[in-house]
Amino acid sequence: MKKSSLQFILYVSYAILLTSVSMGNNPTNNINSALIRTITQPDTVIQVSGGEQQLLNLALPDGGVPPVPGVLNLELLRTTRDAPELADGDGWTYAHHMDLAEWRGRLYAAWNMTEKDEDVPPSKVVYASSADGVAWSKPADLFPRELAWACRFYFFHTKNDRMLTFCAARLGDGIVTEAQKSVLLVREILPDHSLGKVFTLIHPMEKMPPFFETSSDKAFTEACREAVNNNMLLEQQDYGVFLGNRKMSWHATTPQFNGHYPFGKAFSFFQRQDRQWVGISKMGFVTTSADEGKSWSQPVNPPSLVAGAAKVWGQRTNDNQYVLAYNPDPKRGKRFPLVMVFGNDGIHFRDMRVVHGEYPPMRYPGKYKDFGYQYVRGVAAWSTDHSFADKSAIWLIYSVHKEDIWLSRIPLPVHAQQDLCPSDNFQKAPVGAIVKDWNIYSPKWAPVTIAGEPGKPNNRCLELRDGDPTDYARAMRLFPAAKKITAKFRIKTAQSNALMEIDLQDDHGNLFSRISFTNDGELKASSGTGETSLGSYSSGKWVTFEISADGEQRSEIIKINGITFKIDQCGSQNLNKIQRLVFRTGQERKLGDTDALTIGQDKPLANPARFSLDDITVK
Repeated sequence: MKKSSLQFILYVSYAILLTSVSMGNNPTNNINSALIRTITQPDTVIQVSGGEQQLLNLALPDGGVPPVPGVLNLELLRTTRDAPELADGDGWTYAHHMDLAEWRGRLYAAWNMTEKDEDVPPSKVVYASSADGVAWSKPADLFPRELAWACRFYFFHTKNDRMLTFCAARLGDGIVTEAQKSVLLVREILPDHSLGKVFTLIHPMEKMPPFFETSSDKAFTEACREAVNNNMLLEQQDYGVFLGNRKMSWHATTPQFNGHYPFGKAFSFFQRQDRQWVGISKMGFVTTSADEGKSWSQPVNPPSLVAGAAKVWGQRTNDNQYVLAYNPDPKRGKRFPLVMVFGNDGIHFRDMRVVHGEYPPMRYPGKYKDFGYQYVRGVAAWSTDHSFADKSAIWLIYSVHKEDIWLSRIPLPVHAQQDLCPSDNFQKAPVGAIVKDWNIYSPKWAPVTIAGEPGKPNNRCLELRDGDPTDYARAMRLFPAAKKITAKFRIKTAQSNALMEIDLQDDHGNLFSRISFTNDGELKASSGTGETSLGSYSSGKWVTFEISADGEQRSEIIKINGITFKIDQCGSQNLNKIQRLVFRTGQERKLGDTDALTIGQDKPLANPARFSLDDITVK
């Protein structure tokens, strides 16, 4: 038989497969009508309780919402045109459309990149992997660059233990929206973490890689068929474009949100406690399925789920909690902060807390580059072989300003507040280990890590480095809110000309008091009475602090190397409880703050600042 005849037979078989599998998704087919039900009470699908939404202040980067205790914010990719060898290798500055997976003991991340604008060629889909979530491989092309285009999802672990990876195929040089992408490519990530041959999974065409059915690897073919038959996997692409007649029936009939935003963009799915699947798309549209994704309830917008125009991520965790991560903007425009709510049944969620609330400047403006932390995803139920060693956390991936790729590690079980006072000396923590119980903000060029003390490597410390011209390192320790606290710690600097601010704050980030290591070698305290000199500091010498803060009296006693200072008029009249101790290698940022960046400046500083912290207690 000629190759062309064989291809024709395969294509016809493929078309029959697409229209015959799971016909229940089309309302014109014979379906069990009981499985498609109209929801008249949206809050019976998802209900978010608590008053945080009403207190949200979008004039602040974190919205004034308390953080999830113990979250690590880690920058995976920092784009730059001035040092591309430290980023993607090409100096491209648009990075977005992310996904995560677990495979053979490693965490995998994939994302799309263009030179500077969204969906403007040239384009590439890249990936990186990590054995611990902290140290990542250098980004590499996931698919051949001449073929690769962004997709809403990139990973699928099959029942026969194959890890498939996908991307949309680029059919030309024009701008193509997510809903217009029609060809889906596939290849395998092999057990040794190498990449297999590229095939076409959906809509084979001439001049595209061969159809997967032509593969001689029968197990691979079986895995691809499973992917083709998985409605929820393919429904993640906008409006179910890869599903044909099998897509959700509601795409054409659901009224647009506020008359503008359509239903069915960027779905995420999770299975709740009663075994029903929940699908959430942009603008907080929610639908449920009782038959493994063959048919779906009428979409609703739960009034208590105030989700933005970015993605909403829903996930069941290893400890059988349920989390939603999203941007809580009531006007569907802003994409900050990134928050999380959690619960125990997949319906009732509570305690909105911030996952990522820092707001560095956008360095490289471009077309459709929105400000904020957006398009969050975690590890989907079908994207894991459960081999990643870190079982005590969930990981999320998202972009910041669509130019940098970030991860967040959220410890399990998720808690709304910290119940214990800290006593940390880091001595038992391995060098480079994840800093437990701290809220860490660790940019690529301003990392926060466990390290050896300079000159005494066997003494473990919490180290903050800062070599980033536009960002800073930050370590925050939460503790039970109290009117009176005593904090003790010691700090050694590797220089006497770099800034560190040490803040005591309340549960919403309002400042009670601040001590600064200044750029000119001085120590200063700030309060309502202005600045108070606390003496000087020298590089290579420990400075020991004891701060006794009184929220009722709005005062504090500071002992520095045994010398006592009294500071009055701390905080504000309505700030009488303290809950956070913050160490930051830069000035506190406000929304819209930016630094002028000229050509040649966007690269690591030649002499990064270095601060070592040790013996930190709060009582």
